[in-house]
Amino acid sequence: MKNSTKTIKIVGLFGLAMAVAPLLTAGPASAGYACKGSHSYASAAGVHPSAPTATHIAQKRWQGKMKNQYGLAWSVWAIAKGKQVQCVNAGGNQKTCVVKARPCKYVVG
Repeated sequence: MKNSTKTIKIVGLFGLAMAVAPLLTAGPASAGYACKGSHSYASAAGVHPSAPTATHIAQKRWQGKMKNQYGLAWSVWAIAKGKQVQCVNAGGNQKTCVVKARPCKYVVG
């Protein structure tokens, strides 16, 4: 009898944890993103022998431009919209990558 009571308590606690977990990780219901208008695309370039590294450099430059122009909240590449990345051979074993995106920021209403 004791084992079955213990099992029921464990299953009950597990069920409670499963029900509460989404509430702990979810943001406020009115949270979302605000983005600059469609005319507000910004671009930046990076040059490096490796295309992924050149892309990373370009993204960091894009973030710096957005931080200077709009502030830190608008400089997060991960939440930017309409992201575009284009890389080309620049000669001399170099790649030039240009990134373009519309800056967005996280907002809680």
